[in-house]
Amino acid sequence: MDKECRDKVIRDVTKRLDQLGIDVYLILTSEGSDPVTAFIPGVGTVGAGAFAFTKEGKRYALSTRIDAQDIIESGLFDEAIQYDHFETALRELMHRLAPSVIALNQSMDEPRCDGLTMGRRLWLDAAMPKDSIYRTVSSETFLPELFSRYGA
Repeated sequence: MDKECRDKVIRDVTKRLDQLGIDVYLILTSEGSDPVTAFIPGVGTVGAGAFAFTKEGKRYALSTRIDAQDIIESGLFDEAIQYDHFETALRELMHRLAPSVIALNQSMDEPRCDGLTMGRRLWLDAAMPKDSIYRTVSSETFLPELFSRYGA
């Protein structure tokens, strides 16, 4: 999939987030632990990484300094944040975005929407600002439609 097509997929994701009242779609990964990264955003990480897409259309990537080059060169992100400590960088991003509803890749019914590992989920829970109140929903509310539309 070329950059223009990936950009269109991400625009469709953020449009669906807005329609569904989901503040942020968050993909947490390392070493390809979440296979959806091959589809969205199409850029992987070796170290711990996160990709956040907001209903307002903003796009963020958290990565090690080593992984940052591919992310920056993709041209798909408004901000590529290079971190020294993943949990701190994730906490700062979540504090800035202050989401009430977060879509995650966890599903009981749709295997392609179930790439979030338990360890990565614990990262998120530990990294969220202590005063934040949020709920999570499954990315299965919008991803299967996009898989069909783009032949994934």
